[in-house]
Amino acid sequence: MSKVQEFINSGILEEYCRGLLLPGEIQEVERMAGMYPAVQQAIDRINRTLTPPVAPDERLKKRILNTLNQLGKPPVFDLGNLPLINAYSDAEQWQRTVASIQPTREFRNLYVHPLRSGNGIEQFILWVKEEVKPEDHHDERESFLILEGECECQIGTEKIRLSAGDYVDIPLDTEHTVRVLSPEPVKAIIQRVK
Repeated sequence: MSKVQEFINSGILEEYCRGLLLPGEIQEVERMAGMYPAVQQAIDRINRTLTPPVAPDERLKKRILNTLNQLGKPPVFDLGNLPLINAYSDAEQWQRTVASIQPTREFRNLYVHPLRSGNGIEQFILWVKEEVKPEDHHDERESFLILEGECECQIGTEKIRLSAGDYVDIPLDTEHTVRVLSPEPVKAIIQRVK
C-alpha cells in the first residue's frame, strides 16, 4: 500500500472534515491534498457523505450549559429537605447552605432562625453572643454543629471546647450550658429529635 493510500486510510481526513485537528495537522492534510489529487478526492467524498451537524434544541442547550455551570460550584443542601446533622456532617456545606440567612434585627445574646420543624424533628440556626443558660431535655435529644466562633460547653460534669466544624450530641436528661469564647458570636445548627 502506498504512503498516500495509508494517509487516506489513517482516519485523519475524517477528523479534518469534522474540524477536529490541531493547526499543525490541518496544515499537513492541506499540504498532502495539494500534492496528491487522491487525497483531495477523498476529502471531497467525505464532505459529501457527512451529515450536517444538527443545532441542539434551545432547552437542551440551556440544560447542558446550566449543568456545566454547576460542576465547579460546591454543593449545598436543599433548605426544603435538610438532612439530620451527625458527627460526620460537613460543617462547610452547612455553612454554604445557610450563608444567606442572617439575623433580621440586632440581638442582645441569642437569636434563633427556624429551618425545619415537624415529624419530631426541629432544626434551627442559633447565634449566641455570650452564653446559653443551663438547660436539659427529657423528651428530645439535642445536638449541635458549630459553624462559626468558639465556645466552651459544660455537659453534665464534662467541659469541652468547640469551634467551627465540631459536633456534639447531648444525652437525654443532662444539664448543659454554653459560654462563648470568641469575639464574634457562635453560629450553630441546633437539632432536637423527639
